[in-house]
Amino acid sequence: MSLPLILQPGEGRSVQIRTSTCTFKATGKETHGHFGLFEFVMEPGANGASPHIHKELTELFYVVEGEVELVLGERRVVAEPKTFILVPENTPHGFSNAGQTQATLLIMFCPADSREQYFEGLADLTKDGRQPSQAELLDLMQRFDQYPVPENT
Repeated sequence: MSLPLILQPGEGRSVQIRTSTCTFKATGKETHGHFGLFEFVMEPGANGASPHIHKELTELFYVVEGEVELVLGERRVVAEPKTFILVPENTPHGFSNAGQTQATLLIMFCPADSREQYFEGLADLTKDGRQPSQAELLDLMQRFDQYPVPENT
């Protein structure tokens, strides 16, 4: 049985990934695996995620503040606050902070499984400015249904 959950601003377990902060607002554990909702805060110019696909999950984005450049298939869109994007499985996508101010993005994953473990793993791999190897990144990604795709030039 799930318990009601209320998180005030700034509450929730967080991990630091380079200059970005990912706060877990709801995880699969709290939702019986139905969905996860994470708040992703990026500094100006920060890369959030290079283009990738998920084979099993749908990902949803909602821009809260700032300007987020979203890559969706072959499209690049600078998304302003209140922009919503639904990314079906097997659709290449990625995101970064395109603006001059901090950007906040809500990210939802359906189903959630244990998606927060991917972000925890990425935080561990990049801790203290460490640059992980390509093999380490690929191993982490593949364990959590994430597969890189080449960027269109």
